[in-house]
Amino acid sequence: MAGSDTEPRQTPEELQAEIDREQRRLAETLDELSEQARPSNIAKRQIGRAKERGARILDEARALVVGGGAVRVESRVVRPEEGSIVLKGDDKVVTTYQSRGRLPTEALILAAGVGTIVAVGVVAWAVRRKRG
Repeated sequence: MAGSDTEPRQTPEELQAEIDREQRRLAETLDELSEQARPSNIAKRQIGRAKERGARILDEARALVVGGGAVRVESRVVRPEEGSIVLKGDDKVVTTYQSRGRLPTEALILAAGVGTIVAVGVVAWAVRRKRG
């Protein structure tokens, strides 16, 4: 055996400094995880996602009803910052729309008609359910 194989590669002070750095890094990571795992923060993220999805669905429905009044310009996935802790589903889709102008009268009449039909259907369903 050569003498260099048994000699330490780092001094005890260097080893202690490295251990201290890793402990601080681990403590920071644990703090971040506990902050993200807090129920109130999870609820806030879920509410934010629901709002984003609802807005996206509303935009898509508006584009369909208008029949060309709004055009999707761009859709892209926005990834979290590098080094951040990612939970499943943290990616966000950002969609940009551009209006072509004022809504045509036919689209407004169609939207009002669909809204009326849905409202009558909900009322009929509620009355029927209450009787049954």
